Amino acid sequence: MRFSRILLHALVVAAVLALGVAGAAAQDEPAPVLISEDVADAPPRSDEAAYTQWVVRQAIERYDAEGRDAALAYFNDPASVDGQWYVFVVNAEGILIGHATRPDLRGTSTAARHDVFGKPYGQEIVAATAEGRWVDYYFTHPDTGQPEQKHSWVVAHDGLFIGSGWYDVEESAAPPKIIPRAYARYLVAEAIERYDAQGRDYTLEYHNSPDSLDGEWYVFIADPNGISLANANRTDIVGTDRSNATDITGKNYGQEIMATTAEGRWVDYYFTHPETGEETQKHSWVVRHDGLTFGVGWHESGEVPPQTDVAGYSQYLVHETIERYVRDGREAAVEHYSDPATVDGQWYAILADRDGTIIAHPLDPDLIGAATAELVDVRGQAFGEEIMTADTSGIWVDFYNPDPTDGETRRKHLWVIRYDDLMFGSGWYSVPGSEATGDTVDTGPAEDTATG
Repeated sequence: MRFSRILLHALVVAAVLALGVAGAAAQDEPAPVLISEDVADAPPRSDEAAYTQWVVRQAIERYDAEGRDAALAYFNDPASVDGQWYVFVVNAEGILIGHATRPDLRGTSTAARHDVFGKPYGQEIVAATAEGRWVDYYFTHPDTGQPEQKHSWVVAHDGLFIGSGWYDVEESAAPPKIIPRAYARYLVAEAIERYDAQGRDYTLEYHNSPDSLDGEWYVFIADPNGISLANANRTDIVGTDRSNATDITGKNYGQEIMATTAEGRWVDYYFTHPETGEETQKHSWVVRHDGLTFGVGWHESGEVPPQTDVAGYSQYLVHETIERYVRDGREAAVEHYSDPATVDGQWYAILADRDGTIIAHPLDPDLIGAATAELVDVRGQAFGEEIMTADTSGIWVDFYNPDPTDGETRRKHLWVIRYDDLMFGSGWYSVPGSEATGDTVDTGPAEDTATG
């Protein structure tokens, strides 16, 4: 974990886009073959924008030096991929003719494509001039599996559109804030790590600083006697005895907090919201470490992401699933999410145990008891193995699966996270007309083994 507070990206919708899916970077990135003799012109890869423009210049130079056929043969060769950079080429009719990492997309229309926000990024690509233009759009990063933004530089040259791009990646081990129980645990673990690495004085100074506040999120710390040592939200209580603190309902939550152990516990109570100043219900994860009590919590807001925010709404459903599990227990949660009545259009929750055995699935009861690790989709992708790599930070896994709204096989984007040795997941299907690889797959008679 990092010691500094990591602000996560607002979760955005990710779609597999024709010009946004790069091959997995090799462990040792191959040096690009240079046409120009002046290799000193190459900027560092750390300057992504400049390096991207340089890659496009090199591509145009190769095209002029070797001709169209030889250049396209090179751009379509996986050996031409340079880490996250590769060249794509679109002809005057808007058809993709050069793409090293997605040969299946060659011959399809780039000009007609929209992302899942409805942005006609394909039209922006074919509107490029000889001076070049930037085109930004969102998609799933092929290496991280997280929704990331891509920035492509596209130049019109000799009747073609030649481009390359890079990914905006904010590396983080943190779960998304929309899964608050997981995020609270993460922040407590991060604070304890900071304490062990930087010492008591530094840690207390850091968590008493207003800079450590991140909206409603902050760390509070108490000594063995319940004396508050750090609270950036309520500096007025630092130095006071909180061992018998009561909330506006009269609940003595201070005793519950002080009763925590190294294993941690949840404590629910009303407390001052740092953004509104109102007393609202808070759920805090508290852990005893080296005689001190470390805690982080969140306030109930009642806000639900709109279903148009398909990624955010999927993660919200996972949060709701975890909340039901915490409130009602495993048996009740499994029973609830095995009920077909819980299916809401394309959305539903699935649960699996720590070993990947599916324990709840409202659409296909035959999958209950199946091993997630053995699941393969209609294209032969062993997506179950990807699901098994999910940790407490959560991951996105993409695969093809029948959409429950109409039975068509489409690409599904599944959010999976581990919590209390269980795996929780939910996801959405690519919107027709927005999937770069095609929205549906003709599979013949349905023989689906997917969890999602």
